[in-house]
Amino acid sequence: MSNNKPVIEDAVAIVPVRDVAATVDFYADVLGFERRSISEDKSFGIVVHGEAAVHFVQTDDADALKATANNISIYLWVNGVDDLYAAYKPKLDTLEDGRVRAPFTQPYGMREFHVKDPDGCLLFFGEDASGT
Repeated sequence: MSNNKPVIEDAVAIVPVRDVAATVDFYADVLGFERRSISEDKSFGIVVHGEAAVHFVQTDDADALKATANNISIYLWVNGVDDLYAAYKPKLDTLEDGRVRAPFTQPYGMREFHVKDPDGCLLFFGEDASGT
């Protein structure tokens, strides 16, 4: 009998979206993610940035898309959140009003900026504001 306990090594969000290819393009072109893969039928896609990954699944289901827009958020831990925002800013400035929130410090001690993707999934980019 092994003394090694099973370990969950990572977690990845799977986000319902209208158009996988367009969503992958947004994450790559605006947010600097790497296009990892898109299925041949464009029903599934993966983007990565460092150790972070997000998966997308195509759907026309109105309830699933409403959940993406209103209930799905992804927190991305960053080292150098202000520098990352500065790098993204030229492309973020092209997005419609209400899709980007510039860096600020949360009462819970995180320095963050926020971006809504094309289907409304809220991305939090954040780091510990205490510097520890």
